[in-house]
Amino acid sequence: MDFFPLHIPAKTLIFIRHPLMLLLLLLCLTGCGIANNLRLRQANDDLQPQWNSSEATAQLKAEFNGYKPYIRVLVNGTTELKLLLDTGASFSLLWDTAPVRQLQLQQGYPLEVGGFGQQQDSAAFQTELASVAVGPALFEKVQVAMIPMAGTGYFLTPEEATYDGVIGHDLLRHFSWVFDRSAGQISLSPRPYLAAKNEQMLSFTISWRKVVVQSSLQFNSQTRIDKELLLDTGSRHYLKINQAYLDNQHIQLDDKLREGADFGMSGCHSNQRGKITALLLGDQTMAQVPVNILPADDEDDWWLVGSGVLMQHRLVLDYLSQRWLLQPLPQQPFQARFNLTGLELRKLQSGRFIVRDNLNPALQGWLKVGDEVLQINGIASADISKLAWLGLSSKAGSLTLCRAAADCRSIKLTAD
Repeated sequence: MDFFPLHIPAKTLIFIRHPLMLLLLLLCLTGCGIANNLRLRQANDDLQPQWNSSEATAQLKAEFNGYKPYIRVLVNGTTELKLLLDTGASFSLLWDTAPVRQLQLQQGYPLEVGGFGQQQDSAAFQTELASVAVGPALFEKVQVAMIPMAGTGYFLTPEEATYDGVIGHDLLRHFSWVFDRSAGQISLSPRPYLAAKNEQMLSFTISWRKVVVQSSLQFNSQTRIDKELLLDTGSRHYLKINQAYLDNQHIQLDDKLREGADFGMSGCHSNQRGKITALLLGDQTMAQVPVNILPADDEDDWWLVGSGVLMQHRLVLDYLSQRWLLQPLPQQPFQARFNLTGLELRKLQSGRFIVRDNLNPALQGWLKVGDEVLQINGIASADISKLAWLGLSSKAGSLTLCRAAADCRSIKLTAD
C-alpha cells in the first residue's frame, strides 16, 4: 500500500537541523493535522514486545496475495486480523472492517493520512489496542490509526478490503524478518539475523521511519545513476521513480510509455508506465524492470522499490542490526510483467474483480469504474488470483472479459 503519513519535500529538510524547528515549521504549515500525525508516529516509541517462546525464531501464519506479504495477528486476545506487512508505513493502521468493528475501539484524536494521490488525504483517527500478538511477540497498549473506508479514496467500496489493516515501522522495527514467498513463509526473531557463510549482508539506513537502501538504475543504454530507494513491501509495484528528475535531467526511457493510474491514501494518482534497462539492488541485477513514473514537485521524492521486485526474492530485513539481504528464489528467475490491458482491477471479498480505472479505448463505454468482472477467458474471476491476473494481462494475444455470462468483450493485447 502506498502510504506516507507524513511527507515533506526532501530539499526542505536540508535546511532544518533541529527537531524543534521542524515541529514548529510543520505546525505553522498545516496545523493540528500534522501535529497529530507526529504524535502518533512517536506514540509507540517506548513499546517493548514480550517474547513468549523458548525458540529464537517464529514462523507466522503467512500469505502472499500477489506479491504483497500478509500475516495473521491476534488483537485484544480475542480477534484474529489479517494485516499487511508494510515497510513503507511509518505507523500501523486498521480499516473499519467487520472484524475490526467487533473490537468496539474508542475514537481518539483526528488524523489525516496522506500518500500517493492527487485528491484529499484519508480522514482517520487514533485508537488504542489493548494487545497485539504477532506470533509469540506480544505488544500491549498499541496506538494505531483507524481509517473509515467511507472516508478514503483508497477504496471505491468496502468490499475491496480483503485485509484488515497494516503493520508499519513502529512494530516492524523490533525484529529481524525473513520473507520467503516460494516457501510461503514469513518468520521473525527478536535477535539479529545470523547470516550463513555464503550470505553477504548489506547495511541500510532509516529515514523518516522507512528503510532506505543503495541501488543503481540503468534508465536506458546510456544513462545510469546511483540512487537511494525506499523498500516498500506494501506496494504491489516493481519500481517507482520521479517524473521531475527525468524531465530536469532530460532522460527518456527506451521503452514506450503507457498511461496508468493507481490509488493511495490520497486517492487516485495518474502516472506513466514503462521499463528501465536494469536495476542493481543488493547483490542482484534485474533486466527490463517495470517502472511507474510519478509526478513530483521535488526530484528527491517518490523513489521506491516494491514487492513486485522484493518478493520475487528471499528477503531478509534485520531492523536490529540495520542489515538486509536479497537472494534469488530457487528455480524462480525474476519475471518482469507489464499490464497491457489499460485496466486497474482489484479483488473483492467475493473473489470477483472490480474496475478501478479503465484507460483502454476498446473497453471504454462498455466497462465502467465500479463494474465487476465475473469471468476472464472463460474462467470465473473468483478462481483467478491477483498473480494469475498479472500473468493474463501481460501476455500478448486475445483477452475476453465478461460482466455477465452473456455480456462479454474481447480485446487484443500487444506489447508494442
